[in-house]
Amino acid sequence: MTLACIIALAGCTQKGKQPASSVQQTPEIEEKETVWFHEPDLDYDKAQELAPLPYVVTDVNTQKFGEITLYTEEEKTGSPGTWSGMDYSSDVLVVEKNNLQGLVRHDGSELYPISVNLMVTPYQQGIVNGLQKTGDNSYKPVYGFADTSTSKASVFASDFSSVSEIDISDFNYDLNNDSTKRPYLALRNGQTGIAGMTYSSSGAMNGWDFEPWTPAGFENNIIVPEIDDAMKTTGHAVLGPDGTFITELNGEMPYREGSYVNDFYVISDGNYASVIDAKSGTGIAIQYNDAKYFNEGYCPVKKAGRWGYVDQNGKEVTDFIFQDAGIVNNGKAWVKWNDHYGIIDMSVLNSSDKQVNAYWLAPPAEEAIGTAEVLVSDLTIRTGPSTDQPQAGNACMGSVYPIFEEKTTDNLTWYRINKDMWIADDGTWLNVTKK
Repeated sequence: MTLACIIALAGCTQKGKQPASSVQQTPEIEEKETVWFHEPDLDYDKAQELAPLPYVVTDVNTQKFGEITLYTEEEKTGSPGTWSGMDYSSDVLVVEKNNLQGLVRHDGSELYPISVNLMVTPYQQGIVNGLQKTGDNSYKPVYGFADTSTSKASVFASDFSSVSEIDISDFNYDLNNDSTKRPYLALRNGQTGIAGMTYSSSGAMNGWDFEPWTPAGFENNIIVPEIDDAMKTTGHAVLGPDGTFITELNGEMPYREGSYVNDFYVISDGNYASVIDAKSGTGIAIQYNDAKYFNEGYCPVKKAGRWGYVDQNGKEVTDFIFQDAGIVNNGKAWVKWNDHYGIIDMSVLNSSDKQVNAYWLAPPAEEAIGTAEVLVSDLTIRTGPSTDQPQAGNACMGSVYPIFEEKTTDNLTWYRINKDMWIADDGTWLNVTKK
């Protein structure tokens, strides 16, 4: 087997590689506080942030399109419950078990019991954002759930602890911003306006058109698509609340609509995603499989099928070993590990030299034979000491592990860093110190 094949199978790259002789002696691992606020024994099928309402809804009377409703994206701060005119607590997660949903806080305490039956909600979506009708032509953004079996809807109070029942016709839960079906705010040739399909009096399509329009009623900067004369989207731009052009967004990949949160946003081509610093336009976390959004200084990102976290400098502060990872809120982050959810206390990362690695999630009760410091990025963690064994995640560059066992296979030296977790060394990937 060639060296190139060995590197590929072990799952690391040469980025950041250092000669072993240049690395200083690794210190002994000291006992640290637990990374868990709540141990990974929460038996939910799914735990996720509220589905956000990324749009500000505005009724506009136009010449070319008639009376329309515009769905326009604003810059967002904080968590979904407070976005775009929502007046809800930010400390809430939707949890799901056996097709039932409920709400919990990020510390795990219950807000609303797991009782919302997905099977009787429209499109089986459960708890969603929507608009509650409050008058003939007035509405407010709310969170709730509809029940098609009773033709009723339930709207949450601002603290999510209770609901009010309303008629299902007064709850618009299908907020589709599909620009192929409705006019939308856009920037064309430096001019702000409304683009959309026009129709004849008989309902026949007349073709796409553009009508200049000056934004009004917005409180924050807005994000709009940039279009050419053929109405094709060529990028996205940030405008002031009055429509004044501010900047274009990074166009290396398409902008992910709804992702402009807390001064960062995501660009993605469907296969890879990068997190961009909105103030500078530079990439913070580049070419991951997926990414969520920054909150309280950390962002969940996905690599090689597993989730981990990066900080605002793009440093990977955890190993990539989680099946799912949520947004940090009040210092707590929900993660799925070994098929169960647990809550990480992110305060363990309050020092720049700390990382959450595979060992500290569940330290084994056995004596270590030494330590291993990872010198390369994307070093694969496998379930056994062979390149044929399944991948259990990726180790962070700079992580220091205790090692409990050593084996040599595939022309590599393998070290067990936890139960059923092994990393390999070709002589340059790790700095190993034996006791």
